[in-house]
Amino acid sequence: MNPPAFISKLLTPKQVAELTGLSLQTLAQWRSQRRGIPYLKIGNKAMYDPADVQNYLDGCRVSVSENKRRQV
Repeated sequence: MNPPAFISKLLTPKQVAELTGLSLQTLAQWRSQRRGIPYLKIGNKAMYDPADVQNYLDGCRVSVSENKRRQV
């Protein structure tokens, strides 16, 4: 029996670590502290919704102004 389509789109902690640059240890600590990126607990596995990971990454965005030419 195949899992429902939405389950197969969930991300593993390893995939999230690769996408975000966070360590697996940081993700595990955040889960134990109930902070950071929301996750789903399915049995004994933690899985992440790609939309939640995207929201986290959007929150990391730093706005910068356009570079102005330096006058010499």
